[in-house]
Amino acid sequence: MKMEIDFNDSEKSGIKKTFLFDVAKKTLAQKDFEFLKNKNISLSFATVPEKEIAKMNAIYRKKKTATDVLSFCEYRKQKDLQRAVDKNIYLGEIIVCYTYIAKYAKAEKKNAKQELAEIISHGVLHLLGLRHSQKMFKIQKGISSPYGVRN
Repeated sequence: MKMEIDFNDSEKSGIKKTFLFDVAKKTLAQKDFEFLKNKNISLSFATVPEKEIAKMNAIYRKKKTATDVLSFCEYRKQKDLQRAVDKNIYLGEIIVCYTYIAKYAKAEKKNAKQELAEIISHGVLHLLGLRHSQKMFKIQKGISSPYGVRN
C-alpha cells in the first residue's frame, strides 16, 4: 500500500508529519484492512485551536464543547470502502486539537505522545468505517502503546 498525507498544522502544534504517517500506516496495516494493500491511500490531517474545534463540534456533532478529534470520512461504511474499485482512495480528513489532547494527557497523567498516537489511530479507524467498539479501542491501544515507551 502506498500512502500520502496532506497536513495543515494551523495550531502550530509541532506534530511531525512523519509521526502522523507512522501512526496512520500502522493503523492501516492491521489485518482487518488487507483489502487496502494494493491501493494508493490518501488522507488529510489538520490541527486547530480549541475554539475552532469547539465550533466544529457544535456544527457537526451538536456538542458545545471542544474535543480531541473529528473525522470526516469519504466512505460511510467499511463495505463501501471494500467495494471501491479505484486504485486511488481518499479516506477523508482528521482534525485534531493538540492543545486539548495535551491538557487531557497531563490531567490524566498520561504520556502526551502516546495519547496523540491513540487519537490519530482512532481518527483513522473512523475513516475506515469503524464505530466505537471494543475492537476499535483494542486496535488504537495496540498502535499507541509503543509511543509511551521512553527510549
